[in-house]
Amino acid sequence: MRAPRNKAHEKGTGTTPRRVPTGPGVYLLRDANGRIIYVGKARNLRNRLRTYTGKREIPDRKTQILRSRLSTFDYIVTESETEALVLESNLIKEHRPRYNVKLKDDKRYPFIKVTLAEKFPRAYVTRTVREDGSRYFGPYTDARAMRRTLRLVRQIFPARTCKTFKLRPRPCLNHQIGRCPAPCSGKVTEEQYRRGIEELCLFLSGHAEEVVSRLDSRMQQAVSSLGFEEAATLRDRIADIDKVVERQRVLTATRVDRDVVAIDHHEQYGVASVVRIRGGKMIGCENVPLEFAPETSHEEMLAGFLKQFYSVATELPPEILVDEEMRETEAIGIWLREKAGRAVSIHFPKRGEKLQLTAFARENAKTALRRVFDDRNVPKAIEDLRLFLGMKRPPRIISAVDISNIQGTLAVGTVISFRDAKPDRALYRKYRIRTVKGSDDCAMIYEVVRRHFNATIREEQELPDLLLVDGGKGQLKKAVDAVRRTGARGVAVVALAKREEELFVPGRVGALPIPDESAAKRLLQRIRDEVHRFSITYHRSLRKKAARRSILDGIAGVGESRKAALLEHFGSAAAIAERSEEEIAEVSGIGIRTARRIKEALEQETRGGRTRGRSD
Repeated sequence: MRAPRNKAHEKGTGTTPRRVPTGPGVYLLRDANGRIIYVGKARNLRNRLRTYTGKREIPDRKTQILRSRLSTFDYIVTESETEALVLESNLIKEHRPRYNVKLKDDKRYPFIKVTLAEKFPRAYVTRTVREDGSRYFGPYTDARAMRRTLRLVRQIFPARTCKTFKLRPRPCLNHQIGRCPAPCSGKVTEEQYRRGIEELCLFLSGHAEEVVSRLDSRMQQAVSSLGFEEAATLRDRIADIDKVVERQRVLTATRVDRDVVAIDHHEQYGVASVVRIRGGKMIGCENVPLEFAPETSHEEMLAGFLKQFYSVATELPPEILVDEEMRETEAIGIWLREKAGRAVSIHFPKRGEKLQLTAFARENAKTALRRVFDDRNVPKAIEDLRLFLGMKRPPRIISAVDISNIQGTLAVGTVISFRDAKPDRALYRKYRIRTVKGSDDCAMIYEVVRRHFNATIREEQELPDLLLVDGGKGQLKKAVDAVRRTGARGVAVVALAKREEELFVPGRVGALPIPDESAAKRLLQRIRDEVHRFSITYHRSLRKKAARRSILDGIAGVGESRKAALLEHFGSAAAIAERSEEEIAEVSGIGIRTARRIKEALEQETRGGRTRGRSD
C-alpha cells in the first residue's frame, strides 16, 4: 500500500473498529486472501467501519456483500475530509478494487500542453501533467477528436512545433506554408509571438468570441496604419474561427461556463458523459466508460466518477451540473474549490433550463453506452473466448507477438492484430531486436512487447483487449512484465505453446484446458499461425538482403547497378577475383579504372582469407 505523503498520518489495521480513531480518513477492506476489495473515505472512520463489521441488518445490497467478504481492514487517518477524498481517489487508481467505481482501462488520458515557461512556447500532446509552468487542456477521452482540435489550432494560430529552439538563418518549411511565424529567424518578436499563444489558450479554453474581438481590434488598427497584408491575414483567421463557432451548439441563453455530468449504465458497465459548455455554447463532450459492481448505486457511480475524472482535470468551470443528488456533494465541492483556487459549485437541478441540460447529457451518455458496449455483433469465437477466459468484455481487438531468429542472428519480432476475429493489417508492426544478444527468446519477447505498447500509447492508438504470446510460461511472464512496465491497463495476456497446443494464463500453475473443437481455440491458433507467418516472412526478407550484400559494396564507384551487372555476368565475387582487369572491364558500365579498383579490392580480400562464395 502506498504510504501517504504526510508522515504524521496514523495508519492501522484490524478486524474490529473498536480502537479505530473517530477522525476523517480512508479505509481499505480486504478479503480472506488479503486482496483489497473496496477503498472508501469517511468523516468518522470508526462509525463507517462499524457499518461493515456490525450485525445490524442493512438494506444496501452492496454493503451486505462487502460485509460477507470482509476479513480484515486497513485505515489511514487524514487531517481533513478533503485530504481523505484525494487519498481515496489515488488508492482506487493504484489498486483498482473490484467493488469501487473505476474509469475503464484507467489509462492516462491525453492533454494538450502549451509550454508557457519557454521563451517561444509550443503546443503538443502529452499524457503527463507536471508543475512546470505550462498550461494543460484536458483530459480528452477521445484521442482522435483531440488530434483534430490540435491540427485546427495549429492552422489558426501559427506556432513552432520543433522540440528544440535554435536560431537559424533561414526559416523552415512550416513558415513557408503559414504554420509557424519563424521566431528562430527573427521574423516575429517575442511580444508578438506571445500574443498569438495567449489567443491560442483562449481558444482552447472555449472563449472563441473573445479571441475574435481581439483579432478584430488588431485588424482595424492594421487597416488604419495601412498594413493591409496583416489585416488580410487577421481577417482570414477570424473567418476560420467563425466557422468553428458556427458548428458549436448553443445550449443556454446565458453566457456561462459549466460542465454537465450524467451517467447511463447497464449491469456492471456504464458511460459518464461530460458536456463542456463555455460562453453558453457546447465546445465538446467527453464520454468515459466505467466499470463497477452490479450492486453499485447511481449516486455512488456519479460520486466515484467525479472524484477520479476531476482529479486529473486541469480546467475547472465555476459550475458543475449533475444528474443525481449526492451525499458527498459538499466534500467534493470543497475539494474542487481548493483545487481550482476559486469558487466551484455542484448542483443537482430539478427544473428549468439546467434540468434540460442534464437530460441532454444523460441522452448523450445513453447513446455512447450503446455504441461502446453494443455486443450484439460480436463473433461467436470472440464470445466463446470471453467466456472461456472469464473476461468481463469480449476481446474484440486481439494482438499477438512472435520472435524469429537463427541462433540469435538477425533476430526480429512482430506484432499483429485481429479486430472482431479478422486481421487488421493496418496494425501489423515489425521490430529488429536491439538489446538482446544471443537466442534469449523470453528477453526478446519482453523487448518487443514493451516497445510496441510504448509506441501504441505514444501514438494514441487503441490498446488490445487481449495479447497472445507464441510460447509457454516463460514467454508469458515476460510479456506480462513488459505490459505492466508500460503502464497499459485493461490488457489480458495469454500464451499458446506450439508443441502441445497448451494455453497458459497468469496466476495458474498448469495449462488451461481448452477443448480442441472450440471456436475459441481455433481462433487463437489462427492468430498464432498468422503472427508466425508474418514473423518468418520478415526474417526471410532480412536474410535475403543480407545474402545480397557483397564485398563489392565497399568499392568506390561500384553502385547497385554495377554490382548487379558484375554478379549477373560472373556469378559471384570469387569468380570475379579470378578474372583479369581487362575481362572485368568488358562488363557493360565498367571501365578499366573501375575494373582496376575492383581487382585490387578483391585481391586484398583474398589475401585476408575472407573472399566469400556465391551466396555473397
